[in-house]
Amino acid sequence: MPSLLGDGITRRLQLKTVIPERASNKVTEYVVQRGDSPWSIAQKFGLEPETILWSNDELNASAGSLKIGDPLMILPVDGVLHIVEEGDTLETLENIHGTPVQEIFDYIGNNFDLTQTPQLTAGQQIIIPNGISPILWSEAQVPIMSQTGSGGGYSSDVPDLGSGYFIWPVNAYSLSQEYWSGHPGLDLVTDFRQPIFASDSGTVVFSGWDATGYGNFIVIDHGNGFKTTYGHNEANLVGTGQTVVKGQQIAESGNTGNSTGNHVDFRILLNGTFVNPLGYLP
Repeated sequence: MPSLLGDGITRRLQLKTVIPERASNKVTEYVVQRGDSPWSIAQKFGLEPETILWSNDELNASAGSLKIGDPLMILPVDGVLHIVEEGDTLETLENIHGTPVQEIFDYIGNNFDLTQTPQLTAGQQIIIPNGISPILWSEAQVPIMSQTGSGGGYSSDVPDLGSGYFIWPVNAYSLSQEYWSGHPGLDLVTDFRQPIFASDSGTVVFSGWDATGYGNFIVIDHGNGFKTTYGHNEANLVGTGQTVVKGQQIAESGNTGNSTGNHVDFRILLNGTFVNPLGYLP
């Protein structure tokens, strides 16, 4: 049932997880669909979102680089899909990914002959159960004080207009991506051109096109150490330097930039560091 939030804005959570059938110990393929994110795909398969990125090297350049129709490798367990290079040994894989040699060797999905010393071949796929990867993915950065796109940056001092209490930036929505290491914000699925509202009062310090992935993008500085960002808009309705009040419409949601469907990418920064919006929203 919808619930009433501050300033009369309601929200509706429609999160449903359906885990597709797959081979229990084998790598499978998944084709990216409209509205997908690493987080939502991970939810479908009962995995952590990092596993999706650690299994698909092409995503390590950017966690937001999914495109509809792209094939992805899906592991049967959380961990890393390692492609063997010349000279690799199980000891090398343990050093890189942190999973003990015996656990890699014993994992049934790797099809090792347990009666023989393992021989790795260049190009071979090895599942590293519970492994981690040193490869880090880049995230689009907030373009304040820069000329990242057509909106430029705002260099003047901003007044302290924020209350420190935030409202949801859209009315009805479904959550397609939570806060995690590869995405320090929330993705809220919307209808095309659904109104987006200022989460708190403040000064618009960026409004324009962001070339790093956000598309049409707005940043509001609330003057109290907090900033909020709103990405992938179809249209921005406020300009850089403009003062806005909590609950004021600032944009229409869309699918611009690195995006697989209509949504708003909403983030909160405190003193320049991303924080989990779920800890600040009602």
